[in-house]
Amino acid sequence: MSTVAPDRTAAERTAAPEGAVAAVRRALRLATREERRRLATAAGLGALSSLAGTALLALSGYLIARAAEQPPVLSLTVAIVCVRGFGILRAVTRYGERLVGHDAVLGTLARLRASTFAALIPRVPGTVGGRSSAEMLDGVVADVDRVQDAFLRSLAPLAAGLAVAVAAVLVAAIALPAAGAIVLLVALLLGVVVPAVAQRLGRGTARGLAQLRGVVVRDVATTLDAAPEIVMSGAADRHAAAVARSGDALTDLDLREATRDAVVNGMTVAVAGLGVVGVLAVSLAARADGAIGPTTVGLLALLALGVGEALVGLPQAARELHSSADAVRRVEELSGAAEDAPVSETGAVPTDGTVDLRGVAVVRGGRTVLSGVDLHVAAGERVALRGPSGVGKSTIADLLVGFVAPQEWTGHARVGGADLRAVDGEALRRTVLHLPQDPYLFDATLRANLLLARPDAADDELEAALVAVGAGPWLAGLQDGLDTPLGERGARCSGGERQRVGLARGVLARGHRLVLLDEPASHLPPADAVAVLRAVMDAAPGRGALLVAHRDEEAALADRTVLLRARAGGCGEPRIGVGWAPDDGVAETA
Repeated sequence: MSTVAPDRTAAERTAAPEGAVAAVRRALRLATREERRRLATAAGLGALSSLAGTALLALSGYLIARAAEQPPVLSLTVAIVCVRGFGILRAVTRYGERLVGHDAVLGTLARLRASTFAALIPRVPGTVGGRSSAEMLDGVVADVDRVQDAFLRSLAPLAAGLAVAVAAVLVAAIALPAAGAIVLLVALLLGVVVPAVAQRLGRGTARGLAQLRGVVVRDVATTLDAAPEIVMSGAADRHAAAVARSGDALTDLDLREATRDAVVNGMTVAVAGLGVVGVLAVSLAARADGAIGPTTVGLLALLALGVGEALVGLPQAARELHSSADAVRRVEELSGAAEDAPVSETGAVPTDGTVDLRGVAVVRGGRTVLSGVDLHVAAGERVALRGPSGVGKSTIADLLVGFVAPQEWTGHARVGGADLRAVDGEALRRTVLHLPQDPYLFDATLRANLLLARPDAADDELEAALVAVGAGPWLAGLQDGLDTPLGERGARCSGGERQRVGLARGVLARGHRLVLLDEPASHLPPADAVAVLRAVMDAAPGRGALLVAHRDEEAALADRTVLLRARAGGCGEPRIGVGWAPDDGVAETA
Protein backbone atom coordinates (compact mmCIF):
# COMPACT_ATOMS: atom_id res chain seq x y z
CA MET A 1 0.00 0.00 0.00
CA SER A 2 1.29 3.42 -0.96
CA THR A 3 2.12 5.89 1.75
CA VAL A 4 3.48 8.69 -0.38
CA ALA A 5 2.31 10.49 -3.47
CA PRO A 6 2.44 8.38 -6.61
CA ASP A 7 5.11 9.07 -9.18
CA ARG A 8 4.10 11.72 -11.64
CA THR A 9 4.14 11.05 -15.33
CA ALA A 10 6.94 12.44 -17.44
CA ALA A 11 4.62 15.08 -18.82
CA GLU A 12 3.67 16.21 -15.32
CA ARG A 13 7.28 16.33 -14.19
CA THR A 14 8.42 18.42 -17.13
CA ALA A 15 5.37 20.62 -17.65
CA ALA A 16 5.83 24.22 -16.59
CA PRO A 17 3.09 25.91 -14.59
CA GLU A 18 0.40 27.14 -16.94
CA GLY A 19 0.18 30.91 -17.47
CA ALA A 20 -2.86 32.83 -16.28
CA VAL A 21 -4.09 33.57 -19.81
CA ALA A 22 -3.72 29.93 -20.87
CA ALA A 23 -5.49 28.78 -17.70
CA VAL A 24 -8.39 31.15 -18.39
CA ARG A 25 -8.71 29.94 -21.97
CA ARG A 26 -8.60 26.30 -20.91
CA ALA A 27 -11.31 26.87 -18.29
CA LEU A 28 -13.56 28.72 -20.74
CA ARG A 29 -13.19 25.92 -23.31
CA LEU A 30 -15.06 23.63 -20.94
CA ALA A 31 -18.16 25.84 -21.16
CA THR A 32 -20.58 26.01 -24.05
CA ARG A 33 -21.23 29.30 -25.87
CA GLU A 34 -24.44 29.87 -23.90
CA GLU A 35 -22.66 29.07 -20.63
CA ARG A 36 -19.85 31.47 -21.50
CA ARG A 37 -22.43 34.17 -22.23
CA ARG A 38 -24.02 33.66 -18.83
CA LEU A 39 -20.64 33.58 -17.12
CA ALA A 40 -19.74 36.84 -18.85
CA THR A 41 -23.03 38.33 -17.62
CA ALA A 42 -22.23 37.21 -14.09
CA ALA A 43 -18.72 38.65 -14.34
CA GLY A 44 -20.15 41.93 -15.61
CA LEU A 45 -22.61 42.10 -12.73
CA GLY A 46 -19.78 41.33 -10.29
CA ALA A 47 -17.63 44.07 -11.78
CA LEU A 48 -20.56 46.51 -11.58
CA SER A 49 -21.12 45.55 -7.95
CA SER A 50 -17.45 46.14 -7.08
CA LEU A 51 -17.47 49.45 -8.93
CA ALA A 52 -20.61 50.49 -7.07
CA GLY A 53 -19.02 49.54 -3.74
CA THR A 54 -15.86 51.48 -4.45
CA ALA A 55 -17.83 54.50 -5.68
CA LEU A 56 -20.00 54.28 -2.55
CA LEU A 57 -16.96 54.51 -0.29
CA ALA A 58 -15.33 57.31 -2.29
CA LEU A 59 -18.54 59.35 -2.46
CA SER A 60 -19.12 58.73 1.26
CA GLY A 61 -15.70 60.25 1.95
CA TYR A 62 -16.60 63.28 -0.10
CA LEU A 63 -20.00 63.57 1.61
CA ILE A 64 -18.51 63.37 5.11
CA ALA A 65 -15.89 65.99 4.32
CA ARG A 66 -18.44 68.25 2.64
CA ALA A 67 -20.93 67.89 5.48
CA ALA A 68 -18.22 68.91 7.95
CA GLU A 69 -18.13 72.28 6.19
CA GLN A 70 -21.84 72.74 7.15
CA PRO A 71 -23.07 73.82 3.70
CA PRO A 72 -26.82 74.25 2.91
CA VAL A 73 -28.51 70.86 3.06
CA LEU A 74 -29.81 71.20 -0.49
CA SER A 75 -26.23 71.30 -1.77
CA LEU A 76 -25.74 67.77 -0.42
CA THR A 77 -28.84 66.31 -2.05
CA VAL A 78 -27.11 64.99 -5.15
CA ALA A 79 -24.35 63.32 -3.13
CA ILE A 80 -26.88 61.79 -0.73
CA VAL A 81 -28.99 60.40 -3.57
CA CYS A 82 -25.87 58.98 -5.28
CA VAL A 83 -24.74 57.30 -2.05
CA ARG A 84 -28.15 55.65 -1.70
CA GLY A 85 -28.18 54.71 -5.37
CA PHE A 86 -24.74 53.12 -5.25
CA GLY A 87 -25.71 51.24 -2.10
CA ILE A 88 -28.82 49.80 -3.76
CA LEU A 89 -26.95 49.10 -7.00
CA ARG A 90 -24.23 47.26 -5.13
CA ALA A 91 -26.73 44.97 -3.37
CA VAL A 92 -28.82 44.29 -6.48
CA THR A 93 -25.88 43.56 -8.76
CA ARG A 94 -24.21 41.39 -6.13
CA TYR A 95 -27.39 39.33 -5.86
CA GLY A 96 -27.64 39.13 -9.64
CA GLU A 97 -24.02 38.07 -9.94
CA ARG A 98 -24.49 35.29 -7.38
CA LEU A 99 -27.74 34.13 -8.99
CA VAL A 100 -26.56 34.15 -12.61
CA GLY A 101 -23.03 32.92 -11.84
CA HIS A 102 -24.02 29.99 -9.66
CA ASP A 103 -26.82 29.00 -12.01
CA ALA A 104 -24.40 28.97 -14.94
CA VAL A 105 -21.67 27.13 -13.06
CA LEU A 106 -23.98 24.50 -11.58
CA GLY A 107 -25.41 23.88 -15.03
CA THR A 108 -21.90 23.54 -16.42
CA LEU A 109 -20.92 21.11 -13.65
CA ALA A 110 -24.00 18.97 -14.27
CA ARG A 111 -23.15 18.76 -17.97
CA LEU A 112 -19.46 18.09 -17.30
CA ARG A 113 -20.23 15.28 -14.86
CA ALA A 114 -22.38 13.58 -17.48
CA SER A 115 -19.91 14.15 -20.33
CA THR A 116 -16.94 13.05 -18.20
CA PHE A 117 -18.70 9.85 -17.19
CA ALA A 118 -19.72 9.25 -20.81
CA ALA A 119 -16.10 9.75 -21.90
CA LEU A 120 -14.97 7.12 -19.39
CA ILE A 121 -17.37 4.46 -20.70
CA PRO A 122 -15.32 3.48 -23.79
CA ARG A 123 -12.09 3.60 -21.75
CA VAL A 124 -12.98 1.01 -19.11
CA PRO A 125 -12.22 -1.66 -18.33
CA GLY A 126 -9.42 -0.87 -20.76
CA THR A 127 -6.98 1.84 -19.75
CA VAL A 128 -7.64 4.91 -17.64
CA GLY A 129 -4.18 6.39 -17.55
CA GLY A 130 -2.85 3.82 -15.10
CA ARG A 131 -5.05 5.13 -12.31
CA SER A 132 -6.99 2.88 -9.96
CA SER A 133 -10.78 3.01 -9.76
CA ALA A 134 -10.57 4.83 -6.40
CA GLU A 135 -8.22 7.44 -7.87
CA MET A 136 -10.49 7.80 -10.88
CA LEU A 137 -13.50 8.32 -8.63
CA ASP A 138 -11.69 10.94 -6.55
CA GLY A 139 -10.30 12.59 -9.65
CA VAL A 140 -13.58 12.77 -11.55
CA VAL A 141 -15.54 14.05 -8.56
CA ALA A 142 -12.90 16.41 -7.16
CA ASP A 143 -11.62 17.67 -10.52
CA VAL A 144 -15.08 18.47 -11.83
CA ASP A 145 -15.92 20.25 -8.58
CA ARG A 146 -12.74 22.31 -8.89
CA VAL A 147 -13.97 23.66 -12.23
CA GLN A 148 -16.44 25.84 -10.34
CA ASP A 149 -13.52 27.40 -8.47
CA ALA A 150 -11.99 28.39 -11.79
CA PHE A 151 -15.18 30.23 -12.68
CA LEU A 152 -16.55 31.58 -9.39
CA ARG A 153 -13.39 32.13 -7.36
CA SER A 154 -11.03 33.06 -10.16
CA LEU A 155 -12.46 34.51 -13.34
CA ALA A 156 -15.25 36.58 -11.75
CA PRO A 157 -13.04 38.20 -9.03
CA LEU A 158 -10.29 38.87 -11.58
CA ALA A 159 -12.74 40.59 -13.93
CA ALA A 160 -14.17 42.69 -11.08
CA GLY A 161 -10.71 43.62 -9.80
CA LEU A 162 -9.56 44.68 -13.25
CA ALA A 163 -12.61 46.94 -13.70
CA VAL A 164 -12.16 48.57 -10.29
CA ALA A 165 -8.42 49.07 -10.80
CA VAL A 166 -8.85 50.83 -14.15
CA ALA A 167 -11.69 53.06 -12.93
CA ALA A 168 -9.97 53.94 -9.64
CA VAL A 169 -6.66 54.79 -11.30
CA LEU A 170 -8.43 57.10 -13.75
CA VAL A 171 -10.46 58.90 -11.04
CA ALA A 172 -7.48 59.24 -8.70
CA ALA A 173 -5.21 60.46 -11.49
CA ILE A 174 -7.74 63.11 -12.52
CA ALA A 175 -8.14 64.28 -8.93
CA LEU A 176 -4.44 64.06 -8.01
CA PRO A 177 -1.81 62.46 -10.29
CA ALA A 178 0.37 61.41 -7.33
CA ALA A 179 -2.59 59.59 -5.79
CA GLY A 180 -3.31 57.94 -9.15
CA ALA A 181 0.26 56.66 -9.27
CA ILE A 182 -0.05 55.13 -5.80
CA VAL A 183 -3.37 53.47 -6.67
CA LEU A 184 -1.76 52.09 -9.84
CA LEU A 185 1.15 50.75 -7.78
CA VAL A 186 -1.24 49.09 -5.32
CA ALA A 187 -3.18 47.53 -8.20
CA LEU A 188 0.01 46.15 -9.75
CA LEU A 189 1.24 44.79 -6.43
CA LEU A 190 -2.07 43.10 -5.57
CA GLY A 191 -2.83 41.93 -9.09
CA VAL A 192 0.61 40.85 -10.29
CA VAL A 193 3.40 40.82 -7.71
CA VAL A 194 1.67 39.23 -4.72
CA PRO A 195 0.05 36.47 -6.85
CA ALA A 196 3.45 35.75 -8.43
CA VAL A 197 5.02 35.45 -4.98
CA ALA A 198 2.16 33.17 -3.89
CA GLN A 199 2.65 31.02 -6.97
CA ARG A 200 6.35 30.72 -6.28
CA LEU A 201 5.80 29.82 -2.64
CA GLY A 202 3.23 27.19 -3.49
CA ARG A 203 4.78 25.76 -6.64
CA GLY A 204 3.72 22.13 -6.93
CA THR A 205 1.63 22.22 -3.74
CA ALA A 206 -1.75 22.03 -5.51
CA ARG A 207 -0.62 19.12 -7.67
CA GLY A 208 0.88 17.41 -4.65
CA LEU A 209 -2.38 17.82 -2.73
CA ALA A 210 -4.34 16.26 -5.59
CA GLN A 211 -1.92 13.33 -5.79
CA LEU A 212 -1.94 12.73 -2.05
CA ARG A 213 -5.72 12.91 -1.92
CA GLY A 214 -5.77 10.22 -4.60
CA VAL A 215 -3.35 8.10 -2.53
CA VAL A 216 -5.47 8.45 0.62
CA VAL A 217 -8.68 7.60 -1.24
CA ARG A 218 -7.02 4.61 -2.89
CA ASP A 219 -5.55 3.31 0.37
CA VAL A 220 -8.81 3.71 2.28
CA ALA A 221 -10.86 2.12 -0.52
CA THR A 222 -8.41 -0.79 -0.83
CA THR A 223 -8.39 -1.35 2.93
CA LEU A 224 -12.19 -1.33 3.15
CA ASP A 225 -12.64 -3.58 0.10
CA ALA A 226 -10.15 -6.12 1.43
CA ALA A 227 -11.09 -5.71 5.11
CA PRO A 228 -12.02 -9.40 5.74
CA GLU A 229 -8.78 -10.70 4.20
CA ILE A 230 -6.71 -8.07 6.01
CA VAL A 231 -8.26 -8.92 9.38
CA MET A 232 -7.91 -12.67 8.83
CA SER A 233 -4.24 -12.28 7.94
CA GLY A 234 -3.56 -10.15 11.02
CA ALA A 235 -2.48 -7.19 8.90
CA ALA A 236 -5.14 -4.73 10.10
CA ASP A 237 -2.73 -2.68 12.22
CA ARG A 238 -0.18 -2.49 9.41
CA HIS A 239 -2.74 -1.31 6.88
CA ALA A 240 -4.24 1.16 9.35
CA ALA A 241 -0.77 2.56 9.98
CA ALA A 242 -0.19 2.91 6.23
CA VAL A 243 -3.46 4.81 5.83
CA ALA A 244 -2.50 6.99 8.80
CA ARG A 245 0.88 7.78 7.21
CA SER A 246 -0.83 8.80 3.98
CA GLY A 247 -3.22 10.97 5.98
CA ASP A 248 -0.36 12.55 7.91
CA ALA A 249 1.46 13.37 4.68
CA LEU A 250 -1.70 15.00 3.36
CA THR A 251 -2.12 16.95 6.61
CA ASP A 252 1.47 18.18 6.44
CA LEU A 253 0.92 19.44 2.91
CA ASP A 254 -2.34 21.09 3.97
CA LEU A 255 -0.48 22.88 6.76
CA ARG A 256 2.12 24.11 4.30
CA GLU A 257 -0.67 25.37 2.07
CA ALA A 258 -2.34 27.11 5.03
CA THR A 259 0.96 28.72 6.06
CA ARG A 260 1.47 30.02 2.54
CA ASP A 261 -2.06 31.38 2.49
CA ALA A 262 -1.47 33.17 5.79
CA VAL A 263 1.72 34.77 4.48
CA VAL A 264 0.04 35.87 1.26
CA ASN A 265 -3.01 37.21 3.10
CA GLY A 266 -0.73 39.19 5.39
CA MET A 267 1.10 40.65 2.40
CA THR A 268 -2.23 41.54 0.78
CA VAL A 269 -3.58 43.37 3.81
CA ALA A 270 -0.26 45.17 4.29
CA VAL A 271 -0.16 46.36 0.67
CA ALA A 272 -3.78 47.55 0.80
CA GLY A 273 -3.20 49.35 4.11
CA LEU A 274 0.01 51.00 2.95
CA GLY A 275 -1.80 52.10 -0.19
CA VAL A 276 -4.42 53.92 1.88
CA VAL A 277 -1.69 55.52 4.00
CA GLY A 278 0.23 56.59 0.90
CA VAL A 279 -2.81 58.13 -0.80
CA LEU A 280 -3.75 59.93 2.39
CA ALA A 281 -0.18 61.25 2.79
CA VAL A 282 0.05 62.70 -0.72
CA SER A 283 -3.50 64.05 -0.45
CA LEU A 284 -2.76 65.88 2.80
CA ALA A 285 0.44 67.27 1.30
CA ALA A 286 -1.46 68.49 -1.75
CA ARG A 287 -4.12 70.00 0.54
CA ALA A 288 -1.43 71.84 2.48
CA ASP A 289 -0.15 73.26 -0.80
CA GLY A 290 -3.68 74.26 -1.75
CA ALA A 291 -3.68 71.98 -4.80
CA ILE A 292 -6.90 70.20 -3.76
CA GLY A 293 -9.75 70.92 -1.40
CA PRO A 294 -10.62 69.07 1.83
CA THR A 295 -13.46 67.20 0.19
CA THR A 296 -11.06 65.72 -2.37
CA VAL A 297 -8.86 64.47 0.48
CA GLY A 298 -11.81 62.56 1.93
CA LEU A 299 -12.78 61.23 -1.51
CA LEU A 300 -9.26 59.99 -2.32
CA ALA A 301 -8.72 58.43 1.12
CA LEU A 302 -11.89 56.33 0.98
CA LEU A 303 -11.35 55.64 -2.73
CA ALA A 304 -8.03 54.02 -1.81
CA LEU A 305 -9.81 52.07 0.94
CA GLY A 306 -12.41 50.90 -1.57
CA VAL A 307 -9.74 49.86 -4.05
CA GLY A 308 -7.99 47.83 -1.38
CA GLU A 309 -11.25 46.14 -0.47
CA ALA A 310 -11.99 45.31 -4.11
CA LEU A 311 -8.47 44.12 -4.96
CA VAL A 312 -7.66 42.27 -1.75
CA GLY A 313 -9.15 39.10 -3.24
CA LEU A 314 -7.01 39.14 -6.40
CA PRO A 315 -4.09 37.11 -4.99
CA GLN A 316 -6.53 34.47 -3.76
CA ALA A 317 -8.30 34.48 -7.14
CA ALA A 318 -4.99 34.07 -8.95
CA ARG A 319 -4.02 31.21 -6.63
CA GLU A 320 -7.36 29.50 -7.25
CA LEU A 321 -6.90 29.89 -10.99
CA HIS A 322 -3.46 28.29 -10.96
CA SER A 323 -4.41 25.55 -8.47
CA SER A 324 -7.50 24.61 -10.47
CA ALA A 325 -5.60 24.63 -13.79
CA ASP A 326 -4.51 20.99 -13.40
CA ALA A 327 -8.05 19.91 -12.52
CA VAL A 328 -9.43 21.78 -15.53
CA ARG A 329 -6.82 20.15 -17.76
CA ARG A 330 -7.69 16.65 -16.52
CA VAL A 331 -11.42 17.25 -17.00
CA GLU A 332 -10.76 18.60 -20.49
CA GLU A 333 -8.73 15.50 -21.33
CA LEU A 334 -11.42 13.15 -20.01
CA SER A 335 -14.21 15.04 -21.77
CA GLY A 336 -12.33 14.98 -25.06
CA ALA A 337 -11.65 12.11 -27.41
CA ALA A 338 -10.02 9.11 -25.76
CA GLU A 339 -7.16 7.89 -27.91
CA ASP A 340 -6.62 4.88 -25.69
CA ALA A 341 -10.26 3.78 -25.71
CA PRO A 342 -10.46 0.00 -26.25
CA VAL A 343 -12.97 0.41 -29.11
CA SER A 344 -14.33 3.20 -31.23
CA GLU A 345 -17.73 4.65 -30.42
CA THR A 346 -18.48 5.54 -34.03
CA GLY A 347 -17.35 2.66 -36.17
CA ALA A 348 -18.36 -0.55 -37.94
CA VAL A 349 -21.37 -2.56 -36.74
CA PRO A 350 -21.15 -6.38 -36.43
CA THR A 351 -23.65 -8.19 -38.66
CA ASP A 352 -23.72 -11.51 -36.78
CA GLY A 353 -21.96 -13.49 -34.05
CA THR A 354 -19.07 -14.89 -36.06
CA VAL A 355 -15.59 -14.69 -34.56
CA ASP A 356 -12.41 -14.57 -36.63
CA LEU A 357 -9.04 -14.33 -34.82
CA ARG A 358 -5.79 -14.76 -36.74
CA GLY A 359 -2.32 -14.30 -35.31
CA VAL A 360 -3.66 -12.41 -32.29
CA ALA A 361 -1.16 -11.52 -29.57
CA VAL A 362 -1.93 -9.69 -26.33
CA VAL A 363 0.65 -8.01 -24.10
CA ARG A 364 -0.45 -6.67 -20.71
CA GLY A 365 1.80 -5.10 -18.14
CA GLY A 366 4.85 -6.02 -20.21
CA ARG A 367 3.89 -9.72 -20.18
CA THR A 368 2.76 -11.68 -23.22
CA VAL A 369 -0.49 -13.40 -22.27
CA LEU A 370 -1.51 -14.50 -25.78
CA SER A 371 0.58 -15.09 -28.89
CA GLY A 372 -0.32 -16.36 -32.34
CA VAL A 373 -3.95 -17.17 -31.57
CA ASP A 374 -6.17 -18.39 -34.43
CA LEU A 375 -9.83 -19.02 -33.67
CA HIS A 376 -13.01 -19.15 -35.76
CA VAL A 377 -16.56 -19.40 -34.45
CA ALA A 378 -19.36 -19.59 -37.00
CA ALA A 379 -22.70 -17.85 -36.55
CA GLY A 380 -24.85 -19.79 -34.09
CA GLU A 381 -22.04 -22.25 -33.32
CA ARG A 382 -21.28 -23.34 -29.76
CA VAL A 383 -17.58 -23.72 -29.01
CA ALA A 384 -15.97 -24.77 -25.74
CA LEU A 385 -12.64 -23.13 -24.93
CA ARG A 386 -10.52 -25.21 -22.57
CA GLY A 387 -7.05 -25.01 -21.11
CA PRO A 388 -5.14 -24.64 -17.84
CA SER A 389 -5.61 -21.58 -15.65
CA GLY A 390 -3.67 -18.55 -16.81
CA VAL A 391 -3.47 -19.69 -20.42
CA GLY A 392 -5.49 -16.68 -21.63
CA LYS A 393 -9.07 -17.91 -22.06
CA SER A 394 -10.56 -14.94 -20.22
CA THR A 395 -8.30 -12.59 -22.19
CA ILE A 396 -9.88 -13.84 -25.41
CA ALA A 397 -13.32 -13.13 -23.94
CA ASP A 398 -12.20 -9.64 -22.91
CA LEU A 399 -10.89 -8.99 -26.40
CA LEU A 400 -14.16 -10.02 -28.02
CA VAL A 401 -16.19 -7.48 -26.02
CA GLY A 402 -13.70 -4.65 -26.53
CA PHE A 403 -12.19 -4.76 -23.05
CA VAL A 404 -8.59 -4.91 -24.32
CA ALA A 405 -7.05 -1.60 -25.38
CA PRO A 406 -5.88 -1.41 -29.02
CA GLN A 407 -2.26 -0.81 -28.02
CA GLU A 408 -2.29 -4.05 -26.02
CA TRP A 409 -3.00 -6.43 -28.90
CA THR A 410 -1.85 -7.13 -32.43
CA GLY A 411 -3.10 -9.34 -35.22
CA HIS A 412 -6.43 -9.74 -37.00
CA ALA A 413 -9.62 -9.80 -34.90
CA ARG A 414 -13.17 -9.50 -36.22
CA VAL A 415 -16.62 -10.04 -34.75
CA GLY A 416 -19.52 -10.22 -37.18
CA GLY A 417 -17.20 -8.99 -39.93
CA ALA A 418 -16.30 -5.81 -38.02
CA ASP A 419 -12.66 -5.12 -37.18
CA LEU A 420 -12.31 -4.79 -33.40
CA ARG A 421 -10.03 -1.79 -33.91
CA ALA A 422 -12.75 0.12 -35.73
CA VAL A 423 -15.94 -1.39 -34.35
CA ASP A 424 -18.66 0.69 -32.69
CA GLY A 425 -18.35 -0.15 -28.99
CA GLU A 426 -22.05 -0.04 -28.21
CA ALA A 427 -22.90 -2.09 -31.30
CA LEU A 428 -20.27 -4.69 -30.32
CA ARG A 429 -21.75 -5.13 -26.86
CA ARG A 430 -25.25 -5.33 -28.34
CA THR A 431 -23.94 -8.23 -30.41
CA VAL A 432 -21.78 -10.02 -27.84
CA LEU A 433 -23.05 -10.79 -24.33
CA HIS A 434 -20.41 -11.34 -21.65
CA LEU A 435 -21.19 -13.43 -18.56
CA PRO A 436 -18.08 -13.37 -16.30
CA GLN A 437 -17.14 -15.65 -13.47
CA ASP A 438 -17.70 -12.93 -10.88
CA PRO A 439 -20.68 -10.79 -11.98
CA TYR A 440 -20.98 -7.35 -10.44
CA LEU A 441 -24.07 -6.90 -8.28
CA PHE A 442 -25.11 -3.35 -7.45
CA ASP A 443 -26.16 -2.17 -4.01
CA ALA A 444 -29.79 -2.31 -5.09
CA THR A 445 -32.73 -4.70 -5.12
CA LEU A 446 -32.73 -8.08 -6.83
CA ARG A 447 -35.19 -6.67 -9.37
CA ALA A 448 -32.93 -3.72 -10.23
CA ASN A 449 -29.95 -6.02 -10.70
CA LEU A 450 -31.91 -8.24 -13.10
CA LEU A 451 -33.41 -5.34 -15.04
CA LEU A 452 -29.88 -4.38 -16.02
CA ALA A 453 -30.12 -7.12 -18.66
CA ARG A 454 -33.61 -6.18 -19.93
CA PRO A 455 -35.09 -2.96 -18.50
CA ASP A 456 -38.59 -3.68 -19.86
CA ALA A 457 -38.88 -7.17 -18.35
CA ALA A 458 -41.96 -7.88 -16.24
CA ASP A 459 -41.74 -9.41 -12.77
CA ASP A 460 -42.96 -12.81 -13.97
CA GLU A 461 -40.17 -12.84 -16.58
CA LEU A 462 -37.59 -12.01 -13.91
CA GLU A 463 -38.88 -14.80 -11.71
CA ALA A 464 -38.90 -17.24 -14.64
CA ALA A 465 -35.25 -16.38 -15.39
CA LEU A 466 -34.28 -17.07 -11.78
CA VAL A 467 -36.13 -20.39 -11.86
CA ALA A 468 -34.36 -21.30 -15.12
CA VAL A 469 -30.95 -20.92 -13.47
CA GLY A 470 -31.96 -22.90 -10.39
CA ALA A 471 -32.55 -19.91 -8.10
CA GLY A 472 -36.26 -20.63 -7.60
CA PRO A 473 -35.91 -22.01 -4.04
CA TRP A 474 -33.67 -19.09 -3.07
CA LEU A 475 -36.20 -16.60 -4.44
CA ALA A 476 -39.05 -18.36 -2.62
CA GLY A 477 -37.13 -18.01 0.64
CA LEU A 478 -36.62 -14.27 0.29
CA GLN A 479 -39.11 -12.39 2.45
CA ASP A 480 -39.16 -9.38 0.14
CA GLY A 481 -38.83 -11.36 -3.08
CA LEU A 482 -37.60 -9.25 -5.95
CA ASP A 483 -37.49 -6.21 -3.64
CA THR A 484 -34.72 -7.80 -1.54
CA PRO A 485 -31.62 -5.57 -1.36
CA LEU A 486 -28.48 -7.46 -2.31
CA GLY A 487 -25.95 -5.18 -0.60
CA GLU A 488 -22.78 -3.67 -1.95
CA ARG A 489 -21.31 -5.97 -4.60
CA GLY A 490 -23.91 -8.56 -3.61
CA ALA A 491 -22.54 -8.85 -0.06
CA ARG A 492 -25.80 -10.41 1.16
CA CYS A 493 -25.52 -13.25 -1.36
CA SER A 494 -23.33 -16.32 -1.44
CA GLY A 495 -20.90 -16.89 -4.28
CA GLY A 496 -23.29 -19.31 -5.97
CA GLU A 497 -26.25 -16.95 -5.57
CA ARG A 498 -24.27 -14.11 -7.15
CA GLN A 499 -23.44 -16.34 -10.11
CA ARG A 500 -27.08 -17.38 -10.50
CA VAL A 501 -28.13 -13.72 -10.63
CA GLY A 502 -25.50 -13.09 -13.31
CA LEU A 503 -26.68 -16.15 -15.28
CA ALA A 504 -30.30 -15.01 -14.96
CA ARG A 505 -29.20 -11.82 -16.73
CA GLY A 506 -27.98 -14.03 -19.56
CA VAL A 507 -31.40 -15.71 -19.77
CA LEU A 508 -33.15 -12.33 -19.85
CA ALA A 509 -30.85 -10.64 -22.39
CA ARG A 510 -32.20 -10.35 -25.93
CA GLY A 511 -30.76 -9.36 -29.29
CA HIS A 512 -27.21 -10.69 -28.79
CA ARG A 513 -25.79 -12.97 -31.48
CA LEU A 514 -23.03 -14.49 -29.32
CA VAL A 515 -22.72 -15.15 -25.60
CA LEU A 516 -19.33 -15.46 -23.89
CA LEU A 517 -19.61 -17.75 -20.87
CA ASP A 518 -16.40 -17.17 -18.89
CA GLU A 519 -16.83 -19.87 -16.22
CA PRO A 520 -20.02 -18.20 -14.94
CA ALA A 521 -21.10 -21.35 -13.06
CA SER A 522 -17.81 -22.28 -11.39
CA HIS A 523 -19.31 -21.91 -7.89
CA LEU A 524 -22.24 -24.23 -8.65
CA PRO A 525 -22.33 -28.02 -8.21
CA PRO A 526 -21.40 -29.80 -11.48
CA ALA A 527 -24.91 -31.11 -12.14
CA ASP A 528 -26.48 -27.70 -11.49
CA ALA A 529 -23.82 -25.99 -13.60
CA VAL A 530 -24.59 -28.08 -16.67
CA ALA A 531 -28.35 -27.50 -16.38
CA VAL A 532 -27.93 -23.78 -15.82
CA LEU A 533 -25.48 -23.32 -18.70
CA ARG A 534 -27.81 -25.22 -21.00
CA ALA A 535 -30.67 -22.92 -19.94
CA VAL A 536 -28.60 -19.85 -20.74
CA MET A 537 -27.42 -21.18 -24.10
CA ASP A 538 -30.97 -22.21 -25.09
CA ALA A 539 -32.58 -18.95 -23.89
CA ALA A 540 -32.12 -17.26 -27.27
CA PRO A 541 -32.48 -19.55 -30.33
CA GLY A 542 -29.74 -19.07 -32.90
CA ARG A 543 -27.40 -17.35 -30.44
CA GLY A 544 -23.88 -18.71 -30.64
CA ALA A 545 -21.76 -19.41 -27.58
CA LEU A 546 -18.09 -19.42 -26.63
CA LEU A 547 -17.92 -21.39 -23.38
CA VAL A 548 -14.81 -21.19 -21.20
CA ALA A 549 -14.89 -24.43 -19.26
CA HIS A 550 -12.76 -26.71 -17.08
CA ARG A 551 -15.29 -29.54 -16.60
CA ASP A 552 -15.82 -32.24 -19.22
CA GLU A 553 -19.59 -32.24 -18.73
CA GLU A 554 -19.75 -28.49 -19.38
CA ALA A 555 -17.59 -28.73 -22.50
CA ALA A 556 -19.94 -31.45 -23.78
CA LEU A 557 -22.62 -28.78 -24.21
CA ALA A 558 -20.65 -27.31 -27.13
CA ASP A 559 -20.55 -28.43 -30.75
CA ARG A 560 -16.76 -28.68 -30.60
CA THR A 561 -13.91 -28.00 -28.21
CA VAL A 562 -10.83 -25.85 -28.72
CA LEU A 563 -7.91 -26.63 -26.44
CA LEU A 564 -5.39 -23.96 -25.42
CA ARG A 565 -2.00 -25.01 -24.09
CA ALA A 566 0.91 -22.84 -23.04
CA ARG A 567 4.27 -23.43 -24.63
CA ALA A 568 7.65 -21.92 -23.85
CA GLY A 569 8.61 -19.18 -26.31
CA GLY A 570 12.04 -18.03 -27.23
CA CYS A 571 11.79 -15.19 -24.72
CA GLY A 572 10.86 -17.54 -21.92
CA GLU A 573 7.26 -16.29 -21.75
CA PRO A 574 4.23 -18.50 -22.31
CA ARG A 575 2.87 -18.46 -25.86
CA ILE A 576 -0.63 -19.64 -26.65
CA GLY A 577 -2.10 -20.79 -29.91
CA VAL A 578 -5.31 -22.30 -31.23
CA GLY A 579 -5.36 -24.79 -34.09
CA TRP A 580 -1.58 -25.25 -34.27
CA ALA A 581 -0.05 -28.53 -35.33
CA PRO A 582 0.15 -31.22 -32.60
CA ASP A 583 3.93 -30.90 -32.32
CA ASP A 584 3.40 -27.29 -31.25
CA GLY A 585 1.59 -28.50 -28.15
CA VAL A 586 -1.84 -27.25 -29.21
CA ALA A 587 -4.75 -29.39 -30.35
CA GLU A 588 -8.25 -28.75 -31.60
CA THR A 589 -10.80 -31.53 -31.23
CA ALA A 590 -14.25 -31.88 -32.69
